[in-house]
Amino acid sequence: MKTRSTTPKVILAIMGVILLVFISYCLIASNSSYLKTGGVKKNPEGVVFIPKKSPLMVSLLINPDKLSSLAQLLPNNGEQKRVVRAMEQLRSNLLTSARVDSPEDIKSWLGDEITLAVTSLDYDYSPENGIQPGYLLAVKNKSPELAKEFLQTYYSREIVSNEVELILEDYQGVNIVYQHPLTDDSPVKQVAAAVVADFVLFANDLPVLKDAINNAQAVDLNLAHDLDYQSAIASLPQKKVSIVYGNLPLTSAWITNQSTIANPDIYQSLTLSLALNPQGLITHTALSGVNTEKNQAPSLTSPPQTLNYIPEDSILTIAGINLTKLGENISNGITNHNPLAEIIYQGIHPLELKTELDFNEEIFSSVSGEYALSLSKNTINNSLEWLFINQKQENSLAKTLDNIAQNRGLSVGQLPLENTTMTAWTKLVTTSENNFSRLQAEVKGVHSETSNEEIITNSVNLLSKVFSTPFESLLQSSDFQESIKALPQANNGYLFIRWQDLAPYLRNRFPIIKIAELAFKPLFDNLESVTITTEGTQDGISYSTSFFHLKG
Repeated sequence: MKTRSTTPKVILAIMGVILLVFISYCLIASNSSYLKTGGVKKNPEGVVFIPKKSPLMVSLLINPDKLSSLAQLLPNNGEQKRVVRAMEQLRSNLLTSARVDSPEDIKSWLGDEITLAVTSLDYDYSPENGIQPGYLLAVKNKSPELAKEFLQTYYSREIVSNEVELILEDYQGVNIVYQHPLTDDSPVKQVAAAVVADFVLFANDLPVLKDAINNAQAVDLNLAHDLDYQSAIASLPQKKVSIVYGNLPLTSAWITNQSTIANPDIYQSLTLSLALNPQGLITHTALSGVNTEKNQAPSLTSPPQTLNYIPEDSILTIAGINLTKLGENISNGITNHNPLAEIIYQGIHPLELKTELDFNEEIFSSVSGEYALSLSKNTINNSLEWLFINQKQENSLAKTLDNIAQNRGLSVGQLPLENTTMTAWTKLVTTSENNFSRLQAEVKGVHSETSNEEIITNSVNLLSKVFSTPFESLLQSSDFQESIKALPQANNGYLFIRWQDLAPYLRNRFPIIKIAELAFKPLFDNLESVTITTEGTQDGISYSTSFFHLKG
């Protein structure tokens, strides 16, 4: 049996060339109105070629010549020139490997949409060749004649004597061109292509291309006429430059190299749109089939006041209202394989291990008002310090934690702090120095309070900083204020990340981040912060918005 095939190199090369033409023209050009408008008011047209059961679809909705405003998303210094030179070199290498003489060969016919899809988990279900996913690239053309000339020239160069023959076939009134290997062990892939009206289609095998043509001719088969897809797309803001749509069970099966899914009746989808902003990028997300509640309005119309006690230099902050509900959503989300719930849990779990607390049982269940949780970097010992603020309520969380600390053998006592007092949880430990042993009190946690809030942390210095005068809070910082301006005012709270500071810790825990940073290096090199908010559920669809703040 053959090993699993990957996306054919020819399709990857063509896609890479098109995307690099797209990016490099964005970087080099200078003026565009799309930055002010956010994007275009249209949806992908290439979805008519994609089946309803497609695992994943990614679509770019702007022609490279019209996305020149992205140059403004990079700093106007040597870094921009370095990125442009790197893009030019990579583009040149891909052009050579794809046997495309010049970007002008593509630019002459390239239209205003590029859609790439995984069309099936295994398009032939043959045990002879292993799992063979179907891949389709649909590129809108502004000149079918020039597009046909490109295909003719491209495939003519690909013919290798005694290894492959070029086949022209009429299928359902469409002229298909593909390479047919003359030997079973030929390294040449049977890549098929066709010009269908104002689209150029590339597929990794002939059956995949024929299925795409069938999908366009039979409306009941294609994704464009799928009611769930239509509902998700219609619920997102109209202006965008890109769309991503994934059937979550099928996407998961594709990633893990499975030919089928355990329960085909389960439908869960994630739809994401990308829009431009003068300070960065905005993504709007619709998640279907995961939340059991049909309607749930946003719980906040203004930022939580607990953010007034989060230091401006915090590298990660979560703030909102009703931790009890959040805990329930995380637990239910993990049970229902909600990706966002899994991510939040993976971020919280290391903190649970360090504090020896069950957050869901011992903290989340006790907090129904406003809250804020943050991580700060201790530059002296390069450790992370956590800070938790919650709105006072009838049952004091601090007193609950005092009882837990005492039950675990910690000493609980009050000490002076600035103009107030703090309660410390300490443990006596033995230390050795110059052959002498001595007892030392190790601080496990401290807390204090204001008239309306309880403040809990593992750092005396951090608690002292909160009560010092003057105190610069995250809520007052210009970076955070710029970020929340781009987000809906009615929401459930915020997740705020200072990317450059937190990234080293995230890379160790989530290796996929390293891959993403390499793939989108210009973006991540200039990414200052990420702010995410959720906006409730409507008709069974959960919504969230993210803002990527880039260096100006």
